[in-house]
Amino acid sequence: AALGNLAYYNDLNRIKVAETGGLQALVNLCESWTSEAVLEAACGALRHVVYNNDSNRMKFVKMGGLDLLVNLCASCDNEAVLESATAMLRKAVSNADIAHRLLDAGALGALLRLEAEWIGTVKSYATSTLKALEKHARRPWVPPSGSTACPTMAYMLLPCAHPASMSPAVRKQIVLRRSTGEGERGSEASPEAFNTEAFNKEMDAVHQDLELMERFLRSRSGTKIMEDRCIEAGDAGIVLQNAGAQKAIREFFHSEEIDVFVLAYSGHATPTGGWCFSDHVIAFDQVLGMWQQARAKTSNTQARLLIVLDSSHAGAWAAALSSVPSSAAFSSNIAIQAACGAEGEAWSDPGGGGKFMRWYTEEQAHGHSPWTISEWGSAESVAQGQVPCMTCKFDVFSDRRAILCLGAEEHVPNISLFGSHWFAQDTPSSNAA
Repeated sequence: AALGNLAYYNDLNRIKVAETGGLQALVNLCESWTSEAVLEAACGALRHVVYNNDSNRMKFVKMGGLDLLVNLCASCDNEAVLESATAMLRKAVSNADIAHRLLDAGALGALLRLEAEWIGTVKSYATSTLKALEKHARRPWVPPSGSTACPTMAYMLLPCAHPASMSPAVRKQIVLRRSTGEGERGSEASPEAFNTEAFNKEMDAVHQDLELMERFLRSRSGTKIMEDRCIEAGDAGIVLQNAGAQKAIREFFHSEEIDVFVLAYSGHATPTGGWCFSDHVIAFDQVLGMWQQARAKTSNTQARLLIVLDSSHAGAWAAALSSVPSSAAFSSNIAIQAACGAEGEAWSDPGGGGKFMRWYTEEQAHGHSPWTISEWGSAESVAQGQVPCMTCKFDVFSDRRAILCLGAEEHVPNISLFGSHWFAQDTPSSNAA
């Protein structure tokens, strides 16, 4: 505490404290503290010693200070300690090198925890640090096709199979989307509880979802759609019938000329989020494996894959991707946008398609993303039949992967399709990531 008082708004004393070993001593105390009172005092003193002093700040970084601060943010629940730690992190993020070192140390998850669980100064500092990370850690992405005008794109729009055409083994697994027009009957009901008319209505909604996504993708500026590589909503059923889903997806991924692949699925799913087709279920691991094999066999190793899911338990795919090691081949170029969390339900509107797919495309088309709690996931919106959403792990700043659902508890960015976070900007001349 005395060292902190000496350094408080006194730059000469800050320098003296560092030169005489005080900075290292404070770091040691924070790493091996035995009482919260000691940790609180040491963190407060550190904050004053490195405040507005670039020389001391760099010495602190070389002493392992960034890892220390991230560990405190991830594990400590003392408000004074967290306020000091986040204040130092906020000031530390001054360039891309520091930003990437913080991300490598796990800062993103730690800061998102604080932003979600705390209020007041700790939350404010955590949010400011996240914004600084976003500013400094973005990495440019040049479309692998080398196109100077705009990235090339292809899409594959997959409907679930009609339950009447499913094998008994598949049909008994399906979880239905909750219908806002069916009262409490929805995904909690067994497939046998639905009659043919209800299934037909849901399949109409599924195809409306995919047609809406197709129109949306075609309306986006700044991309060149590769017509011969796209599987349109109206053709998907024929393709799946002739080739089978796995073969169709595998062939779709094999391309040297596509920069951005979009894979959208709508309809029934299994309790683990699996996609339901006539005689088989496709899980995330299978799609990941097909993606990895395709990229390994082509020179187009930097292509991006966006998976959009409008089905119950869709967040299970996001959870599965979050568990894949960062070092796994070609997994870093995958993003998942899910309609709900791993245990959540997707909603459909009789005659109107899936609520998530409609709002996802409409909001982005009008430039309203990202969404906030005032628009998504509140108790009132759920009661009115809107989509209940949950947060998944999120990491786009480091350009490793984007894994997310829409935010219910906090302001969580969603993937702005071809926006500044993950893909090239809408502006054709921009390569910002």
